Amino acid sequence: MDERTREQIQGEINAYKIALSQTDYKALKHADGVLSDAEYADTKAQRNEWRAKINELEEEMEGLDE
Repeated sequence: MDERTREQIQGEINAYKIALSQTDYKALKHADGVLSDAEYADTKAQRNEWRAKINELEEEMEGLDE
């Protein structure tokens, strides 16, 4: 299996960060009370998954330095 490059991993991280930024408005609406917990639940779960994936990818990238 080919090792993934730093550029590939960074590209995935960037894609997740873009996805997060595209849902920031929903997080702000929820914080302002415009969206209820129920209305925000799916978005919150998705954002948590994206953050977890970013963390995994950052750890993978750190492993390339070892």
